[in-house]
Amino acid sequence: MSAISLLREHAEGVHLNGSGPGRRRDNRLWAQRVDRRRECVVVRVEGELDAAVSAEFFETVDRALQSPCDAVVIDLRAARFLSLRAAVRLGALRRDAVGGRPDLRIVAGGPGVERALEVTGVRSLFPRYSSMRTALDA
Repeated sequence: MSAISLLREHAEGVHLNGSGPGRRRDNRLWAQRVDRRRECVVVRVEGELDAAVSAEFFETVDRALQSPCDAVVIDLRAARFLSLRAAVRLGALRRDAVGGRPDLRIVAGGPGVERALEVTGVRSLFPRYSSMRTALDA
């Protein structure tokens, strides 16, 4: 079962905004965090981003891209798997990011995730960031 928790970082700290009915915090696949100091939204993926959770994940990303921020950073460092279809869709979102939309950035980690980005030709669309800090500061 997939689960989503939305994290919002405010000046006074981090707060969980309730996950859906029957969902467990320790079983979440991704979280969204707003970094107000840098005007960025971070969507962190944990586990597998496959067909079973892709629609829900991209709804979260779409909401993040519609927010009044400078950048949306997809944190894939804790992802164990990225489907080719999800990689292609991330590339399409990057290509479509124009005008008033926030900059879409990826911080990748494991070799499987990097391989999915390379095989689909999406890796070349995104600059490489050595850490989350460099992606947020870019």
